[in-house]
Amino acid sequence: MKSEQAKALSLGYFNMARGLGMILIVLGHSVNLYLASSEPAGSGPFSGFGSVLGGGVMAAFFMISGFGFYKRSPRKCFSIQCRLLLRPYFWVAGAVLATKLLLAVVKQRSFLENGGELVLTYLLGLNAEGGGKLFGIPVESVSIFWFVLALFGGWILYNGISRLHSQRLKYFCVAGCVILSYAMTLLWKIWPYCLPMAFLAAGYLWAGEAIKNHDLLEGKLPWTWWALIAALAGITAAFGGVNIVACVWKLGILDVAGSFCWGFLLLRLYALFMKREHKGKIFGALEEIGFQSIWIVCLHAYEKVIFPWYRIPGILPDHPWIGVGLCFIGRCIIMYVLYKVILCIIKKTKKKKTGKIVLER
Repeated sequence: MKSEQAKALSLGYFNMARGLGMILIVLGHSVNLYLASSEPAGSGPFSGFGSVLGGGVMAAFFMISGFGFYKRSPRKCFSIQCRLLLRPYFWVAGAVLATKLLLAVVKQRSFLENGGELVLTYLLGLNAEGGGKLFGIPVESVSIFWFVLALFGGWILYNGISRLHSQRLKYFCVAGCVILSYAMTLLWKIWPYCLPMAFLAAGYLWAGEAIKNHDLLEGKLPWTWWALIAALAGITAAFGGVNIVACVWKLGILDVAGSFCWGFLLLRLYALFMKREHKGKIFGALEEIGFQSIWIVCLHAYEKVIFPWYRIPGILPDHPWIGVGLCFIGRCIIMYVLYKVILCIIKKTKKKKTGKIVLER
């Protein structure tokens, strides 16, 4: 019984959830290619439910990281998160720029107009969804990279908060981070290093740690709490609209609170699913994807920018499901090949340094 409880409180317990989440994200981005080229959806009830659920999935991702939170000294925390988060970010961002430069040379076109806008974007970690200008300089969005940058910033912030001695002060700081995150989106939509998301991530990390410490994943909750969670989840599902990276919260702070509720509900649903043992190649693959989720997020950002998936709706306008399927399968194949290449590079690097094979994950 103790070993099962310890397993449930470990970060590895959620590998399958993270793997399934990554599959849903890639599939969702493939579906969005057709949605973006179709007529705008209506503004009736539940028209934004997909975006609200997507926000809940991302909230659950951050909360899962909160399960693995461990208080460290500021220097050690910074060093570890640089290695785990910023290194994959800069490696893959550098690969995007190198590929863009190579394509510019091969096609004999200007790199400044076809990729140059990403230099400042990646250096400053800008969330300029749909493009924009910073001091007159064209910039783009870091795309799905925002999750990595927000997790880095959130981890640094929450590590600092966790070192406070007063529990009330901790609660005040966490609430302040979440409120400040929303307030920042009202001031400006483009922020360096995805700062509003980083402040929000600190709140999600706290929520994840609180769920673990108070056994809220499988434990009983008072009916008043369930009523509040159900009300927030229902209202936001019916009338809300969320795009975290674009700083869009249709119902304001209510949508922010709803994202916490949806993230929590998804984790509870996953805990219910995990009460039974799951074996097989599919579940094993999902666990592997979840285990390497940071690298896969970065590789998804690479193929999302480099490959012209946006042409598929034009090629197959009358066969959306075939187009979505081809896009999804193509993305999975590309990410798998790139993942194997990275593992090979890490393997050779480690072997050269230590004289033996050690894979860092």
